[in-house]
Amino acid sequence: MKLTNILVPLAGTAIDPDIIEYAIALGRSHKAKITAVHVIEVKWNMPLDAVLDAELERGEEILAHAEKVAEKLGAHLTTEVLQAREAAAAIVDTAVEHGSELILIGMPYRRRLGRVYVGRTVEDVYVKAPCAVLAYREEEPK
Repeated sequence: MKLTNILVPLAGTAIDPDIIEYAIALGRSHKAKITAVHVIEVKWNMPLDAVLDAELERGEEILAHAEKVAEKLGAHLTTEVLQAREAAAAIVDTAVEHGSELILIGMPYRRRLGRVYVGRTVEDVYVKAPCAVLAYREEEPK
């Protein structure tokens, strides 16, 4: 598969730097454009274009950190903060808009009721995306 556009959703977890590194490694030989996005989920009782200063500031910090990781590896990222009702829908829509061939999404290691928990957003992106989806799950803590 020729990768020209890779979309990397970031949630501000400890595995974000790993995801950026993998995206760069996968895209480097193809000279792929890598876009990192952070989605602010807007509650249904608020207007979609509500000004959410704290969330916006956090999103910008997450993406600034991702840019620093990329710079250390000699790569460039395009970044974007999005607001949506559901993160998965925004991620899939953005992948379609950008013509992404791959969404590289991270899954922090979590357990619920004794089982590894995937999470709604990761599951919805996996099911609804028209392009390839690669999920990177964090290792089980020792």
